[in-house]
Amino acid sequence: MITAPDAAGLLHRGVLLEWYEYPPGPPVTIPRHTHETYQLNLNLDLPGGVRYRGAYHVVPAESLTIVMPGEAHTPIDPGERDRDSRHLVLYVDADAIDAVTAEVSGSPSGTPFFREVAIADHDTVCRFATAHAALAASSEALERDVELLTLLAGILRRHASVSERPARAAHRAVRLARDFLHAHRSGTVSLADLARACDLSPYHLTRLFTAAVGMPPHAYQLQLRVDHAKRLLLAGWAVSDAAHEAGFFDLSHFTRHFKRFVGVPPGTYARLAGTARTYIPAR
Repeated sequence: MITAPDAAGLLHRGVLLEWYEYPPGPPVTIPRHTHETYQLNLNLDLPGGVRYRGAYHVVPAESLTIVMPGEAHTPIDPGERDRDSRHLVLYVDADAIDAVTAEVSGSPSGTPFFREVAIADHDTVCRFATAHAALAASSEALERDVELLTLLAGILRRHASVSERPARAAHRAVRLARDFLHAHRSGTVSLADLARACDLSPYHLTRLFTAAVGMPPHAYQLQLRVDHAKRLLLAGWAVSDAAHEAGFFDLSHFTRHFKRFVGVPPGTYARLAGTARTYIPAR
């Protein structure tokens, strides 16, 4: 029997914090997906793994993984867990990272790039764990802003390269398709609707979108709905209301997909919301 992990989350302005604790058991695979935000994930106890940038990477315990916005990835455990596996996760809006990058680099147009898949230096790991706990515990906006700024500035100085070259522009049709899916996240969208909005044939759009984003349009729409539902649950919405508002008209369908992407059923996620735990690496 696969035992579901404990999970909790907390929303602050522009920032989502999460805690996960997976019990011993078989390897877990989360479907391929992207984030609109930067995702910083610290696995504390056991090695993790992720298929990212065309290769599979084993992430050592007490390492921080940073996934950039829009980069498709598939988390896959490297093996069976023989004990609890705990994770601290932080999602930060790209605008916040860009603002800190401009301060650190002195260039308003710089784009940060994290080449390392796993950041293992102990100082960064401890700073992240300490800041995660402080962000969760503080009710003062100013204190949270200072904690976040200090954490991000330290990570950027140590581990990011900043390029003056603009990021590679996505095909215009792909940008239009993504914007359309965001605008109609909770509605019924057919491939014909999407292709018409981009002035392409359905076949051509599907090929372009999948190549650029790393997943087909329907999978991208599904993860948008799950991400939206997470935030609604953290804001106190009932599970059934969050499911409907996010575009799931069948509760069992919502529960199945939520658990696939998040690793825990929506009711459990909502029940544990805000139950912050402090984990500081030992060594």
